[in-house]
Amino acid sequence: MSPRIENRLRDAFAVGAELVRAETLRPAEETVRAKVIAPRHKLVLAVPLAAALVVVVIGAVVVMVAGVRAPAGPAAKALLGPRFLLAADNDGMTVRDAQTGKITGRVGLPRAPEGSLREPGGYLLAGTGEGTTFYVAQSVTSRQTQVSTTWFHRVRVDERGRVAELARDVIPAVTGTTASSLAVTGDGTQLAYSLDGKVCGQDKTLRFCPGARLTVVDLPAGTRRTWTTNAAGQIRNLSWAADHRVLGFVVKSEARVLDTAAAGTTLAISRVVAPGQEATTSAISPDGRSMLIGRTHLSDGRQPHRYTIDEYSVTDGRKIRTLLSADRYGMTIAWWNLIRYDATGRHLLVVGNFYPLSRLDDGQVTPLLYHGPSDPHLSDSSPPAIEAAW
Repeated sequence: MSPRIENRLRDAFAVGAELVRAETLRPAEETVRAKVIAPRHKLVLAVPLAAALVVVVIGAVVVMVAGVRAPAGPAAKALLGPRFLLAADNDGMTVRDAQTGKITGRVGLPRAPEGSLREPGGYLLAGTGEGTTFYVAQSVTSRQTQVSTTWFHRVRVDERGRVAELARDVIPAVTGTTASSLAVTGDGTQLAYSLDGKVCGQDKTLRFCPGARLTVVDLPAGTRRTWTTNAAGQIRNLSWAADHRVLGFVVKSEARVLDTAAAGTTLAISRVVAPGQEATTSAISPDGRSMLIGRTHLSDGRQPHRYTIDEYSVTDGRKIRTLLSADRYGMTIAWWNLIRYDATGRHLLVVGNFYPLSRLDDGQVTPLLYHGPSDPHLSDSSPPAIEAAW
């Protein structure tokens, strides 16, 4: 039974349980006497529970067969997507309820050596999309040598959102430059990560030089394959299609897809999804047919900057629709940092440099972290950096 079906049965049971009121049950003392003294009453005592179970079965069938949204309320919200997500900021990692953002557990990793950390805390997160299994990469750069080391761990959570397993060093640590993105397939067999290009120059001339690379590790076999690029900058926002073969990412402000089974060792074999459209982030859909692209639309100074999440066809680059559009006043340009699909492709996690961690379900935005009131016309400060995955 899949976690999605388990969630629906759990929610249907909650709805059924609400129908069993206290006044419909026998007093506790009478129930005990009936059970001990008169076994023939067992059938009578089972009726309320049987009624509740009937409601559970009927409710589950209605939800699964009709495919309609349940009435508003806690049970209805729980039906939407994964139950938990993993989040990381400069204070560490937490497991959170994916409906409310409430912390359900904390993740304690081995103490990292002293060094420089890219916000938030040097962490990169990836999940299988079910909200139960996550991978963590943490990069620390030595201040003396400027060499970065990245460690990779796996976290699994239980049905209460508590850490059930923490597997350290699931692959050997990687040294060189800082890790810039992380993604894992839905079955947890293929782990992809990218490393920055080399850092060149110093002080005001400090920059990324060509040499960024992308690696896919087959976790069961321990084998790996690497692609390089001559583009300066980072390979960002890695995301897998459900076929465990097509990988989406952003490099040089281009949203691209890579067939990881095709021949070649450079990202020149990858393909631009929407030519001419600059991307700040992207996410390929689980079915591999479309890609979400986060974009920034700069104003002429009289209007606020606008940033959107648009859906494009992977096949022909055609724009399908705009999923989310937000305006930003102020001098600092807004952009999207993160877009994550869940395993079904119906629910999204989104983060912007002026947009708190939120989820997007059927066009409805639900903030999961709130950083206090701000006036969008006056405030020019960004919310704390955060990573998230489910």
